[in-house]
Amino acid sequence: MRKWITEYYQSRPGLKILQERIDDFISAHEAQEEQAREEREARAAEGGWTVVVHHKGRKKTTDSESGVTVGSVAPAAVLDKMANKKSKEVGLDFYRFQKREAQRNEIMMLQSKFEQDKKRIQQLRAARKFRPY
Repeated sequence: MRKWITEYYQSRPGLKILQERIDDFISAHEAQEEQAREEREARAAEGGWTVVVHHKGRKKTTDSESGVTVGSVAPAAVLDKMANKKSKEVGLDFYRFQKREAQRNEIMMLQSKFEQDKKRIQQLRAARKFRPY
């Protein structure tokens, strides 16, 4: 039993040793990421080309390290989309009864114009009659 207890305590380092291991790991990881970022920047600056890779997940508009815009939407496309959008302004005929009234008034106006046109056409036909004497 004592053998197992000593093995257990030897396999579990103290807080100071554990903190040192964590610090070493994190500094090595940060150095590795820095080196990878520098390589990406060197490749981008070297040929002017950026390799596009498909990533699942959220679409990012800027690269977090370099601050370069990655997949932003063109301003012209945004303006075009905004122009096509319906305006949210409330018109004069907001309520249903107002819409019905406006339609009724429009129909009445069209009917009155139609009647006036019929009268004018009858007058023109009467003025066009054949009179030999």
